[in-house]
Amino acid sequence: MSTVTMKIPDGSMRVQVLKADPKVYFLIYDLLTYKKDYGKWEKPESLYDPYTNTFPLGLLPRVRTFLKEKGYRVRIKDERSPGGPELNSTWNEAYRLRRYQERAIKKAVREKMGVLALPVGSGKTIVGLGIIHRLNVSSIIVVHTKELLYQWADKVGEVLGVEAGVIGDNKWREGKVTVAMIQTLLSRGPEKLENKYGAVIFDECHRTSAAEKFYELGLKLPQVYRFGLSATPWRRIRGEEIKIEAVVGPIIYEVRAEDLIREKFLSRPRFEIIRYESDMPSFSERYKELYEDMIMNNMARNRAIVEKAAELVEKGHRVLIDVKRLEHGKILKELLEEKGIRAEFLSSQSPNRWELLEEFKEGRIPVLVSTLLKEGVDIPEISAIILAGGGKSDIMTIQTIGRALRPKKRMKAVIVDVEDDDPLLFTHFIERQKALKQYYGRYYDSEAESLYKEISQSPKRAAWDKA
Repeated sequence: MSTVTMKIPDGSMRVQVLKADPKVYFLIYDLLTYKKDYGKWEKPESLYDPYTNTFPLGLLPRVRTFLKEKGYRVRIKDERSPGGPELNSTWNEAYRLRRYQERAIKKAVREKMGVLALPVGSGKTIVGLGIIHRLNVSSIIVVHTKELLYQWADKVGEVLGVEAGVIGDNKWREGKVTVAMIQTLLSRGPEKLENKYGAVIFDECHRTSAAEKFYELGLKLPQVYRFGLSATPWRRIRGEEIKIEAVVGPIIYEVRAEDLIREKFLSRPRFEIIRYESDMPSFSERYKELYEDMIMNNMARNRAIVEKAAELVEKGHRVLIDVKRLEHGKILKELLEEKGIRAEFLSSQSPNRWELLEEFKEGRIPVLVSTLLKEGVDIPEISAIILAGGGKSDIMTIQTIGRALRPKKRMKAVIVDVEDDDPLLFTHFIERQKALKQYYGRYYDSEAESLYKEISQSPKRAAWDKA
C-alpha cells in the first residue's frame, strides 16, 4: 500500500502534499475542482494549488477519506500548536445545557474543526459559547450583521462573565472574546488583530454575505480550533459549499428540526396558505417589474395578507410579516392601520428599531412588518409569521420561520405562505414549500401536505415537477 505524506505548517491554513505517487496529485486536483452555476462557459476552478501542492485545511477530511478509499495510506504531520491565552470564564448556571447541546460541544472539542448544524431556535449561541468555555481559550466570533454583533456580545457577558470585544459598527475594541463583523475584518485586515486567539467560530456560516468573502477571511485566520454554526447547512450555488468546507471543515454534528419538535424544545408548527385572485395579470418580462406588479403593488394580494394578519391577532398571536422591499413593508403597514391594527415597519434604516422591538415583545405592538428579521435575532414572543415577500430562497425561508418556533405555552406557531398564481411566482412558492417539507419532515402538517395532492391533479403540475 502506497503512503501519501502531508504537512500542516504552524500558523498555516493550508495542507501541503510532501510525498506521493504522481497520480495522487492529479486525483486531489480533480477531487477539489468544481464548476460554478454562472453559465455553461464558466471555467472549472480547483481549490488545489498545483504550484505549491497545497489545499485548504478544511478539505483535509474529504481528501483523506477519498485517498483511503483509493487504497492509499495517509500520514499527516501537524506542526501546529493551538495557542491563545487562557480565558478563565465563569459559566452562568442559569444556562443548563440540553443533551444535544452537550453532545455538540463534546464533538467539537474532540474534532477541533467542523460545522455544527443546529436548527433555528436550538440555542446555537449557547453551543458556541459552550465550546469556548470548554476549550478555555481566547476566541474570536465572526458574524455578518450588526444585530448579531451586539446579540453575541451581550451573550458573551451574560453566559461567560467576560466583557466582549466588538469589531464592527465603527468600533475596534478587542477582548479575550471578541465578536467581529466579517466586512470590517476584511476591510481593515485580520492582520490588525492584536490578540492571539486560540479559536474562531463563524456564526451562520452558510449565510455569510458571500462565500467568496467567507473563504477569503477564513484562510487568513489560522486558528487550530475552528467551527461553523449553521441552521441551514447547504447553499444553492454550486461551488459555494466546498469553499465553506475549505474554511471550517465538514459537518461533524447535526440535529434535525423534527427531533427537537418531538422533544418539545421547539414548537410544533402549523402551516397555512393564503390564496387570492389577482385583479389582472402582469405582462412584464423583467423579474423586477413582475415582482412590483404581482407582489409589491398587488392590492388583492396585500389585502389578503392583511386579512390573515388581523385573523391571527384576533386569536392572540404576535405576528411578523416578512417582506423583501421597503416599499412593500410601508404599503402593508398602512393597510393594517386602516383596519385599526397597530403595526410598525422595521428595517435596517429604522432609527428606533430597538425601541420598536421592545414594544413588540411587551405586546403593545401586535404586528411587525420587517425586512430585517431573517436570521439571528431572537424574539421568542413571535408566534406567527406571514411570508409576504415571495422569493425562492429555501435558506431564507427556513431562517425566517425559525423566529416563531420557540416553545409557546398557549398556542402552536403558525407559518403562513402566499400561493401566487403567476406561473413563475408559483414555482417560487413550490420551492419554499418543498424546503419546508424537507426541513420539518413529519411536522409539515396536513393542511400544507394536502397541497401536494391538489397540485398533482391540477394544470400546475408541470411547475411543481420543474421546481
